[in-house]
Amino acid sequence: MGYTPKVSLNSLQSMNPKKVFSGIGLFQAPVVTAGHRFMGVAALLGTCFVVSHMVTVVVTCMVDGFNWGVTAWILDVMGFLAGLFFAIQCWLSSSRKSDDFRKENSWILVWAVVTFGARILDTLMLFGVVKWNAVYVTPVGATLWSNIISEVVFGVAFNGAALVGSLMLLFFYQDVDPAET
Repeated sequence: MGYTPKVSLNSLQSMNPKKVFSGIGLFQAPVVTAGHRFMGVAALLGTCFVVSHMVTVVVTCMVDGFNWGVTAWILDVMGFLAGLFFAIQCWLSSSRKSDDFRKENSWILVWAVVTFGARILDTLMLFGVVKWNAVYVTPVGATLWSNIISEVVFGVAFNGAALVGSLMLLFFYQDVDPAET
């Protein structure tokens, strides 16, 4: 009939997630805590955000054209670049001792707090609850759905994981011996 992949339950159970993640540079801290796990998840969600955001721009340009207005383009590019930068920082944070990456985790926290407010506003604008035509007109159709996937699904989850992870690594760290601090 067709090709049937030969994957058994035993082969799936024998896969070591540590090997999978070490191959891509996640979760390599000497002691991996819950904060490191949140940062690793934030890094993966950030990667999904970056990729889906690029798809959203392509969909928006194909459906609605390039005439979004200067403000919308500037905010979009700034949000994309910030998301890319902080996805990389979360990736790095998942593999470093919290004490060694303290300054960077502080910046991740600042970004996450500021972005949390922007995410709320953006979500309300996408769903038409808030109208701010100087920023953008509420999209419809494919443009709306691609924005919901990139900005609401991946963006909010990325932001939340980075916020929780940075808080844990800054204030509730468990990977540093108290005698060392």
